[in-house]
Amino acid sequence: MSITIIILTLDEIDGVSTIMPQINKNWAEEIVFVDGGSTDGTVEKAKELGFDVIHQKNKGEGNACRIGTDATQSDYIMFFSPDGNDLPEDIPKLIEKTKQGHDVVHISRFGKNSISNDANWFEYFGNKMFTFLVNSFFGGNYTDALNGFRIIKRTFWDELKTDAQYLNIEQQTCIRLAKRKIPIYEIESREPDRIGGERKMRPLTVGAQLSYQIIKEFIFWK
Repeated sequence: MSITIIILTLDEIDGVSTIMPQINKNWAEEIVFVDGGSTDGTVEKAKELGFDVIHQKNKGEGNACRIGTDATQSDYIMFFSPDGNDLPEDIPKLIEKTKQGHDVVHISRFGKNSISNDANWFEYFGNKMFTFLVNSFFGGNYTDALNGFRIIKRTFWDELKTDAQYLNIEQQTCIRLAKRKIPIYEIESREPDRIGGERKMRPLTVGAQLSYQIIKEFIFWK
């Protein structure tokens, strides 16, 4: 079983400097950055730490995920953000669950025993609302349908044929897995505060994208 960890970055020099030295390169056969055009030294720092970097020409997290998967060939793919919100010590936990037979595993920031230090009350409410809608419309059983820290079997990822361009990639992935009745194993964890950089999530813009996506995915069920 081979694993690629795809590191998604856009101006995350502080997070990369702090988080990436905590990642054991033996956890995966390949660890590759997909960078969306950083100008703060993120790319240079990644290379200094010994990581390969793919330069993303089209913007958005969804596009970055597909660029990274298309450039690699492992059996499993993991998506990780070094902005401080994802805990490096959760990486081997995700991998262990795949070895136990789970094809899709992700971190839940809003499970019964989860803690999010980064989300404010508005973001907490929004996550709960959209997760409820995903579960209700598509038969999911998620406690967090908007987090992208996950590992997924490549054949399933390819089958989803995602086309979401931005942060709505997380919700689309969960929706399309639910449609196919492919279970996600959730690991409850903690979401620490962001380390430096600028938050990419704009609540109103992302909320509109997520709302439109739910309608579109329901009408054009495939």
